[in-house]
Amino acid sequence: MTDFTWALVVLVALGAIMGVAKVFSAGLSAEWSRKIVHVGMGCVSLGFPFMFESRLSVLYLALLTIPLLLVLRLNQKLRKNLGDVLLGINRKSFGELYFVVAIVAVFLLHQQPYEYLISIAVLTFADSIAALVGVSYGRFRISHAEEDAKSSEGSIMFFIVAYFCTLIPLQLMSEVGRAEVLVVSFLIGVLAALIEMVSVNGNDNLLLPILTFAFLRHNIYQSLPIIGISMGVMLILIIPCVIIYKLTTITKLSIVYSLLGAYIILIQGGYMWLIPAAMLFITFGVLPFMPKEERQITHTYKVIECNAIVGISCLIFASLFSAYYDILYLSFSLAFACHLTINTYSRLINFKGRSAVFAAIFSILKAMVFILVPTFLFSNLGHVPVMIYLLFLILSIYFAIYLTKRFDYRHITAEKLMGHKLSVGLLVLIFTLVLLQIS
Repeated sequence: MTDFTWALVVLVALGAIMGVAKVFSAGLSAEWSRKIVHVGMGCVSLGFPFMFESRLSVLYLALLTIPLLLVLRLNQKLRKNLGDVLLGINRKSFGELYFVVAIVAVFLLHQQPYEYLISIAVLTFADSIAALVGVSYGRFRISHAEEDAKSSEGSIMFFIVAYFCTLIPLQLMSEVGRAEVLVVSFLIGVLAALIEMVSVNGNDNLLLPILTFAFLRHNIYQSLPIIGISMGVMLILIIPCVIIYKLTTITKLSIVYSLLGAYIILIQGGYMWLIPAAMLFITFGVLPFMPKEERQITHTYKVIECNAIVGISCLIFASLFSAYYDILYLSFSLAFACHLTINTYSRLINFKGRSAVFAAIFSILKAMVFILVPTFLFSNLGHVPVMIYLLFLILSIYFAIYLTKRFDYRHITAEKLMGHKLSVGLLVLIFTLVLLQIS
């Protein structure tokens, strides 16, 4: 059969699966109807490596499918009749669009069939089974009231299914040793469970396959000791996470978010990239210690996302543009150093009643000791980047002063978090451009 014929088969299968889900939707919850379509199309997608000869055929198929899904979402009549099997849930989600984008991305990038099959199998089966178990049997919440509902039961089931979705294809289709297969499967199970815990608006349909694929590509041919060290580091990181949880008002889901961020940084960047992020997290509630008034504020996963998003973006660009690896590492480090400076300054001013001069000097020194010095011990750049780095660290105080005047730090709002991200993002962008210019 030609690629065109297979594309028609896939479109017919999509219509048929949605039709079946619609027929049975009267006796099912919206979540069950949605998962019928999810699993059905996931199973069809697993056959793509054996159906399509050209990778572009899948891209063209997606370019046709996405507009159809958008019409189904936006047209009220179609949405009520057929679209409710995908859109009838009582939460905001773009999962069906992320699903298509993720499949195309992994299909275009994969080199070995098992890379694609594992990534899509985890998306198809682990996500669906965990969601249904969580909805039906979830009793122990791991999220705060302000965060998306997540249950321990669903996360445990997610890990188990993801583990076997990785183990079986690796064992049957790769030349990886048995011990390596067991460790890699375990780590992917952990990674997938962490992603599922922190996902919102259906973005797990995008993050799960992309990050699973990235982990496979990066780790599959690593030696067992190196993979074991990575697993050991992640287990060790649990200790400071528990300590920070006890010392601060960070939520359980924020701990999960932090571990996921550390996991991504570790597998994509390595140990020297992990240090700036770890230093920001470890000093989050100390030097100075979080006062009683600040402990009344709940720090959700959105706070962790605010402090990490600029740095993670630098890491992604470094993996895409390896020629600028060293410069982007400094940008990555500066992002966390600026957040550490701003956070420390705001605590000293708003909760400790210290003077602006003392708060500025203390905040800069803290960022220098915990992030700037370790960064340049691990980097290969000279004194000029050090001076520029320090200059931008000092400039972050001006943003700290502005943010402290602009927002009430006794409440965490979306506007305040956005202000932090934009301020640090602007500093890091200008710093990166300056280094690129002088290099």
